Amino acid sequence: MPRVPPGARGGAVPPRQGGRTGGRAPIAVLLIDDRSLFGESLTAAINAFAPDVAVSHQRSTAALADLPAALRGTDVVLVSIGRADPAKGGIGQLLDALAGSGPHPPIAVLADRPGAAVTAAAVRLGLRGVLSGRMPLAEVIAALRLIHGGGTVSPDPGPNRG
Repeated sequence: MPRVPPGARGGAVPPRQGGRTGGRAPIAVLLIDDRSLFGESLTAAINAFAPDVAVSHQRSTAALADLPAALRGTDVVLVSIGRADPAKGGIGQLLDALAGSGPHPPIAVLADRPGAAVTAAAVRLGLRGVLSGRMPLAEVIAALRLIHGGGTVSPDPGPNRG
């Protein structure tokens, strides 16, 4: 999977009238995270920093309770898996349900420590991205933009990551 290109990092597009940027609606991102504080904080940070990205936060049980409603109007789904194995347990069930829900927006995971197992699970499920929890906020936003535009993102396997 290609990485976020260096030129895609940082820089928010200035807001325009009606919360739109350049005449387009913001990218609607559904962040699914069961850690309230983390999910709400990441949602607020992205919404404050990137006016061309509009993030909403849900817990996995709420999203699974009515998946079609949760995905309605969503351009990208970002599932924060923390340190969980994306192929097992509740996270695995959630990702399987999202990937098997018929036509759906691109799905990516945000992992505290992405590695070979997370990447392999992402490829198996047809996910469009594996983001590292160690990425700076600007890189997370750039990755969401890239995924929305049809790209695929994988974590930097450098010596200080993974």
